[in-house]
Amino acid sequence: MFKKGLFIVLSLLISVSCSPQKQEQKQEKHQTSDPLDGILTSNTPQIKRVMDSLDQHEVQIRYTQIDRTGDEVSFTDYNFQVDSNNYFYPASTAKLPTAVVALTRLNQMDSLSLNTRFYVEGDSIETTFSEVISQIFAVSDNDANNRLIEFLGQDTINTVLRRAGVAPIRIWQRLGNDDDNATTKPLIIYENDSTVRMLSKKNKFVSRTIRT
Repeated sequence: MFKKGLFIVLSLLISVSCSPQKQEQKQEKHQTSDPLDGILTSNTPQIKRVMDSLDQHEVQIRYTQIDRTGDEVSFTDYNFQVDSNNYFYPASTAKLPTAVVALTRLNQMDSLSLNTRFYVEGDSIETTFSEVISQIFAVSDNDANNRLIEFLGQDTINTVLRRAGVAPIRIWQRLGNDDDNATTKPLIIYENDSTVRMLSKKNKFVSRTIRT
């Protein structure tokens, strides 16, 4: 119920904020200092249904407004019922920190790059880190996100985020499947068209295979 309620509110937040069809809603948005106020008090049936029974939905919203003035960019956060003591279901926003950690690790490794070709052991899809990250942000691809989790491992993701001061957050499961989340699978890395290597969980190459 919580996920459904949050999805409805966020979806309508986007559609109401961006819709060019209702001038009245536009005016309401400009008249209030908090854009969430006008949206969450609207008479849109889906939003009103959730707002009339908040205790059944556990809604939390954090909306960040981005303003640009010349070369300067400013960010303003608007919150509704945000409480750090309550679990916040992140949905696909969990893919962002995973992608950022993957880019950080690639930047630290001389043996890999964005264009390195690889596949996950047992998987039939051959791809590159660049393609995987693009798929995450272009179409919110769950499988692409999961391939980065296989590359990094949950412990690495959470350690890097914690050291960067990103908290409270914990990435612990793949998205969209019921695979065992306690272990990850090795990556098979292409050196060239005929040679592949297996990447261990410590991001070290443990074997080399000549393809025939």
